Amino acid sequence: MAAAKIERVEKEFILGAAVEEGTTARLQAEGRTLHCRLVGAGKDFVSFVPPASSPDLFRAWESVSVYFDFRGQGVAFSSPVKKAARDRLDLALPDTMYRSLARRWPRVAAPRGFCADLLLPDLGLRLECPECREYTEVEAPQGMTSVQAQTLQDLVAAFREKAAAYSSESRVVMWKEGRGPSDALESLVARLGRILYVPSTLSGLPLADPYPEGRIVTRSALEDFEGFAALVGDSQVEACLAERSRAGLAAGLWCPILYYRYAVGFVYLGNDGASRKPFDLRAVDFAWEFARGLAWFLKTYAYFEAGKGAGAAPGASGSACRETLPCRGNVVDASPSGALITFAGRAPRLKPGVSAEVLLSCAGRSFSCRARVMRRFERDGASYYGLSFAGIAEESRLALADCLYGAAGPRGPLAGA
Repeated sequence: MAAAKIERVEKEFILGAAVEEGTTARLQAEGRTLHCRLVGAGKDFVSFVPPASSPDLFRAWESVSVYFDFRGQGVAFSSPVKKAARDRLDLALPDTMYRSLARRWPRVAAPRGFCADLLLPDLGLRLECPECREYTEVEAPQGMTSVQAQTLQDLVAAFREKAAAYSSESRVVMWKEGRGPSDALESLVARLGRILYVPSTLSGLPLADPYPEGRIVTRSALEDFEGFAALVGDSQVEACLAERSRAGLAAGLWCPILYYRYAVGFVYLGNDGASRKPFDLRAVDFAWEFARGLAWFLKTYAYFEAGKGAGAAPGASGSACRETLPCRGNVVDASPSGALITFAGRAPRLKPGVSAEVLLSCAGRSFSCRARVMRRFERDGASYYGLSFAGIAEESRLALADCLYGAAGPRGPLAGA
């Protein structure tokens, strides 16, 4: 069952009843766990009595996660410490409480010394191609039979045959050996790593991106990319599109071919002439899937093997992960099943769905596992990533639990905390 938010009136009832019943709760923060008795609840506080033998109390204003069982259901909330003493611990009354958490391991603020190092598979790869803002994993595509072609020429021929159903013109352009974007449109897709989708030159760029992982360039993304020039009507991209429209273009689509942090080329679909047929999202899906399949083909057949160790393209921007092995993230909070991390500086922006090896270091021990980016959000100029760990042995998970929660912390489900 998914977690459910507890409304204010019920929250007050549960806390009051838990006080009357002398409920014991598990309190966790930065590598420490205390089992405390709930003894009071007021308009702006919740009070606990910590164990008399505990030498390691929480500090004022430290964020604490609280878990307790209320009549057979798990209840959880997070709140800062208002006052900490040997015989009493006061937390601020939580704004929200939740019941029925399905999460086996609660997330807590990472203790000191807890590190997460991201090992990206393209470290050491240097290509004479433009670098993207976003980092994309190169993985086996799903549902693209054309990637079974034995040669690159056969693959491109299959693409052109299928592209005829969507467009009057199609081509694949590779950026290798010094060849880069030739105009503002190509530079845009290379830098953003997203599809420039112009369903009709009469309507311009889409206002919203319907793809959760982020796939197309929206109007707001263009304004962010070009800055003040786009806001005052001096957009190079829009000027280039207007020129194409005057030349007869009715609809256009430029899809980057993404190879880890590089854009190694693009797929183009265009409609012009008498039909002036607009594009729909089927064309976007086709181009995106083919570009992903082509990138996998290039990796499988070591197309860029000669690029390893070569210098970067002139004008290509560097990144923190390019110079440092591995790329260290700042851990915001963590559990033995995942973590929220952020990267400082100019580290690559990982697209949701990307997987990579992660080296976890805690209390003098290190663990290696796979981690998938489940979500990403931006705050104060930094990117935050929610990672889900996979492939950790149960013994290692329990060792991580001891590091995160302390010896008195949970070693299993929340129920019965």
